[in-house]
Amino acid sequence: MKRYIERHLETVRRQGGEGLIAEIVRVEKEGGQISRDEIVAMVFLLLFAGHETTTHLISGSVFELLKNPGLRDWLEQDWSRADLAVEEFLRFITPVQFTKPRYVRRDIELGGVRLRKGDKIMVMLAAANMDPQANPHPERLDLQRKPNRHIAFGTGIHFCLGHQLARIEGRCALKSLFKRWPKLTLAVDESEIGWRKRPGIKAIDHLPVTIGRTNHEWRVVEESRSRY
Repeated sequence: MKRYIERHLETVRRQGGEGLIAEIVRVEKEGGQISRDEIVAMVFLLLFAGHETTTHLISGSVFELLKNPGLRDWLEQDWSRADLAVEEFLRFITPVQFTKPRYVRRDIELGGVRLRKGDKIMVMLAAANMDPQANPHPERLDLQRKPNRHIAFGTGIHFCLGHQLARIEGRCALKSLFKRWPKLTLAVDESEIGWRKRPGIKAIDHLPVTIGRTNHEWRVVEESRSRY
């Protein structure tokens, strides 16, 4: 993939083009402070940063709603509540559990811990989102939580570029799914749902579901089968 992107960038440099990659190359040609390696890294970021994480936000949110039918009913009563709900799912699930390593630039005391220049540290986003000083009763999934002081997208200069897209995707996916299958239920006991053993990402391994027919609907189906 890295070689493909490098070749594509060379083609754009020679022949020009339209779109975001062409704009990045134009900035480079005009003397912008961006190296060729940085351009490749930026394209990787734009292609893949939200590809997997939003998937896990959606599946985790569906799992929580199927475990808590009362919350699902509350959401289905008024889908304008979805924005609030997605913010709480971002906090409660935290698909990205921690950041990449950072190195301390100078001796400093942080949270009562003395850090030395060169020490490697990592920001634990999942722990911050469960901080009771930031959000009261953080262990409780509260879709009406407001304000919601989560940092699921990071903060400062490292704040996620795709945060608004992720929010829209989460909201649209939940609304579309439960409008189409309002009786959706887990196809297995919730204790059978497993999580991937992968550091840094909170991801459900498999989420078997069924459209959840009522007893009457199942009876109609069985009667139809017996006829034919």
